[in-house]
Amino acid sequence: MDNYKIEKTLIILIPFSTIFSIFFLELSLVCLSFSCLYRCFKKKNFYYFKNKFFIFFNIFYFYILLRYFWIDKDIFFLSTSVIFYFRFGLYVIALYYFLVNIPKLENHFFLSVLLSFLILIIDSFIQFFLGQNILGLELSGGNRVSSFFGSELILGSYLLKYLPFIYLLIIKNIHNTRFYFFLISTIMLSQVVIFISGERAAFIMMIVLTIYFLLTLKTLRVMRIVFFIISTLIILIISLNSSAIKERIINQTINEIIKSDNSTNNEIFDKEDLKYNFYLASPTHTNYFYTAFNMFNDNKLFGKGPKIYRYLCDDPKFKINEWSCATHPHNYYIQILAELGIFGFLFVAFFYLHICIQILRNFNKKISEKNNYITCIMCFFLIGLWPLTTTGNFFNNWVSISLYLPFSFYLLANNKYR
Repeated sequence: MDNYKIEKTLIILIPFSTIFSIFFLELSLVCLSFSCLYRCFKKKNFYYFKNKFFIFFNIFYFYILLRYFWIDKDIFFLSTSVIFYFRFGLYVIALYYFLVNIPKLENHFFLSVLLSFLILIIDSFIQFFLGQNILGLELSGGNRVSSFFGSELILGSYLLKYLPFIYLLIIKNIHNTRFYFFLISTIMLSQVVIFISGERAAFIMMIVLTIYFLLTLKTLRVMRIVFFIISTLIILIISLNSSAIKERIINQTINEIIKSDNSTNNEIFDKEDLKYNFYLASPTHTNYFYTAFNMFNDNKLFGKGPKIYRYLCDDPKFKINEWSCATHPHNYYIQILAELGIFGFLFVAFFYLHICIQILRNFNKKISEKNNYITCIMCFFLIGLWPLTTTGNFFNNWVSISLYLPFSFYLLANNKYR
């Protein structure tokens, strides 16, 4: 019998590695990939690589690689990390392999996610009410809760990206009444923490996620409505008693979307340059978007090259003004258009369209653990690749791992329920 103790431990620690050490997370996934490859070659069992995901991913990877080797010589060595982009596909297959072969690993992983949520929720409320968390990390920017993430303001994004795992845990424990109520309460408190994190994109997507599950998971509908109302009331109370939170989440969002006379907005993006009568997300993001579109217009079919935005955004040929530069344009689809062109965009757009079709097909199917499980898995991709929101860097390690991780469970579901 195979001994999987090390692999099992590394997989169970993934939710915590994501919080405390991206380096350890990457190292763990690399070790898991080598272990999977060794075992598959040793047994000459390549079944786990024979699926549509791995084929589609490799075609996408080779396109990225080809586009990378066509970029200008003077910036060729500035984005070499894309050469190793293939590792994310291996991560998916490795996790899938061990989820199939290690008994109860799936449940243990879900419980690990739950434990990470409970720790973050408790620590976040401590930081919100006392001004610092249990490690002494203070509120970021004077009013934003970030818990153990510190100056890296991704607490809301983390909770949002892992939240569907809690729903999966509910589905697998739907008849355990006490645990069911505990999990629903965890979701409710997670929504509140996403709000006080000050991440507006995560908060908006949390609302989308809630609506999605209210429409699709019929067995949870009544309780989710009740707890959603409770979480909404808590959020309203916090808003009324915290002017800083209200200012960032509500007032600032409205002022940035609507064309206003704020002088700071004019410095970042002149109103005379607006093509429409509103900003796209905010004046700052509008600046990035327009700069990225200038790059796209310079090479519509293939873009300017992967991870190149940061090196070309200051080029007079593309920039809007002195505030045009960032590491990425803050939207996956706009970034892909700018860096990989229409051909690269079609890969992601085709996949997202496929997910939407799958969701619609599953919408009217009868209630069952299989259909509910698939519904939750689809939500990872629906939310993760939602086009109408600001995002991180598509090629960022943390972002890529969070985008690809659910594929392992998607493959597991197809294996389990085939």
